[in-house]
Amino acid sequence: MSFAAFVHQTVRLFLGKMSRPWLGMAVLLTACFVVPAMAQPVKGALYKDFLPMGSGASVALPEGSWEATQISALTFPGESWDAYTLKNRQPGAKVPYLVVRQTSTVGRWGNTGCQSKNPHQFMVNEHGTRISETLNKCSRVFSLPDFESWKTMSWATNSRDKEWWADVLKGMSEPEGAGRKGVFQMELTVQQFNGKRLRIDAFVLPPVGMTVNKFRNEFISGQELTEHQILSGWTSIYIESMQQSYFNKKPQPIMALAYPVNTGGQTPGVSAGTQIAAATPATENTNVGTVEKAREQRTQELLREMETSGSNRPAAKPPVPPTAPVLAAVDPVKPPPVPAPAVKPASAAPAPVVVADNSAQLRLEQERRAMDEEKRKMAQQLEAMTQMLAKLQKENAAATAAAKAKELAAAAPAVEPVASKEPVTYANRKALVIGNDLYTHVPKLNNAGADADAMAKSLEAVGYKVFKHLNLNEKKFKQAVRDFRQNLTGGDEVLFFYAGHGVQLGNANYLLPIDVQGDQEDQVKDDAILLQKVLDDLEEKKTKFALAVIDACRDNPFKSKGRAIGGRGLAPTTAATGQMIMFSAGAGQQALDRLGDNDKEKNGLFTRIFVKEMAKPGVSVDRVLRNVRNEVVRLARSVGHEQTPSLYDQAIGEFYFKQ
Repeated sequence: MSFAAFVHQTVRLFLGKMSRPWLGMAVLLTACFVVPAMAQPVKGALYKDFLPMGSGASVALPEGSWEATQISALTFPGESWDAYTLKNRQPGAKVPYLVVRQTSTVGRWGNTGCQSKNPHQFMVNEHGTRISETLNKCSRVFSLPDFESWKTMSWATNSRDKEWWADVLKGMSEPEGAGRKGVFQMELTVQQFNGKRLRIDAFVLPPVGMTVNKFRNEFISGQELTEHQILSGWTSIYIESMQQSYFNKKPQPIMALAYPVNTGGQTPGVSAGTQIAAATPATENTNVGTVEKAREQRTQELLREMETSGSNRPAAKPPVPPTAPVLAAVDPVKPPPVPAPAVKPASAAPAPVVVADNSAQLRLEQERRAMDEEKRKMAQQLEAMTQMLAKLQKENAAATAAAKAKELAAAAPAVEPVASKEPVTYANRKALVIGNDLYTHVPKLNNAGADADAMAKSLEAVGYKVFKHLNLNEKKFKQAVRDFRQNLTGGDEVLFFYAGHGVQLGNANYLLPIDVQGDQEDQVKDDAILLQKVLDDLEEKKTKFALAVIDACRDNPFKSKGRAIGGRGLAPTTAATGQMIMFSAGAGQQALDRLGDNDKEKNGLFTRIFVKEMAKPGVSVDRVLRNVRNEVVRLARSVGHEQTPSLYDQAIGEFYFKQ
């Protein structure tokens, strides 16, 4: 039974038999929250803390509850991306959107983004890296005063930007309202030298009471405020976390983005410049001085208020409140001297006795205590940020040094040439490979047998025991599946490869033996092999990892049989836990056997790329599959054809064809 079928039956059981409906709902919710544990992001799933990126890699998420609202596969000349648009479902979140991109495209990146002269960017930081480094890092911030207008892409100056963002913005279609018109677009990029790249576009709200343009202009003018330092420090931590979580595969959370507590003049008499958490001791001293200056200024204002209030009061001494002493102009301990009698001018009025306003004094003390508490909290925030950043930088520097040492060791010539050996076959690696070309009642194929031969040879080279079959009729096809099932044991790593005709009937996919008739739909269902049955057999044997590769997405073999049976291509499917499924083309698409009349390759487009990618050492299986997809898309488009291999991933753990 597949995972989806299990969940369906469980929900039906609870909803139908339990007297309390909430129990059934609890089961349904539990099933939904299994999704975040998958190896790759899933559209509609909710994530917290980390976004899984496959092969043990992840990306730290800011605070909140993140929904994957759009998943895109974008290919440009020499560059292919997997992109994930995330929306923060937490009310009032400081970071409402994220766009996470990853690519395996090899290219020399020289921090060109950091060298850009875009007038809207500021707070640009290369984080100490240059072109010669193993890892390049770059962050920059753009001010977007009208986010809704920006999403119309009126700013885009080339077709590539429009194509890229048009797909990504599908996950940002919900209007955000006036409170989110102004945002920062924070672009964070980390790339391996001559390797893969990770980029995050974080859309960040400005501090309360401050527009994005004011924030940017004050930074450019050199008026560095607390808010600038907080955002800059948070950016540096995020960059280092990206290296840890994605490239070093050590999940590293980031701190919450916390601007100063009273930003925007919420505390009377305290300016934004007083609410500073410094990044260095020198800056901290400067900020402390600013705080003290503001405090003194406010003190003088309150004293003037006290004098004005006292001058308008009667000379009589006010009663003493129970909470604080009264500050009087007369010494309460030593009695005042008795002045000698004197003749006063008739026009002279008696001098009033100035008595301090106790309520004003209390307000002064309260504000002093509030500022002291704020100063303490800012110092704590600074210390936490400084410690986290230092820790991440130290660990990442060590990882970078180790990578350099490994690279140098790999480049060094071997002391002795190693004699070639026959490939080693591992007992837990088993593969069933089937290729059908010679159909008797439907159109024959040209490449399926050659594709099966190539796949079998490649699998044997990486340690699989291969059970290969060519041109199977119904009886032999079903027997081959049964025999293979009997050879499986729990914990096996299994691969099933099929090249030949396939057809979707209803929502199910069928693999066709060479003697299939195809006169009636029911007859096809009886004679063909149900793909889901093969997948269920693998699941029931409790295999550790199972990969099904189906190169059967060709034109409908029954379309010439009067009333067409089935449709073009194969239908979407689901993978059970521990399984990955890849179709050579997407739903409704046709897989290419060759790239034009001058293509002399004996293998179809999908298989010829697959066997090349799986032979690369140190590349995880999920990355191999994505490399295959990206290259197939690129080559198919080069001849004006759309072919995007479909991938369904529920694998748990990390697997390699070749270490």
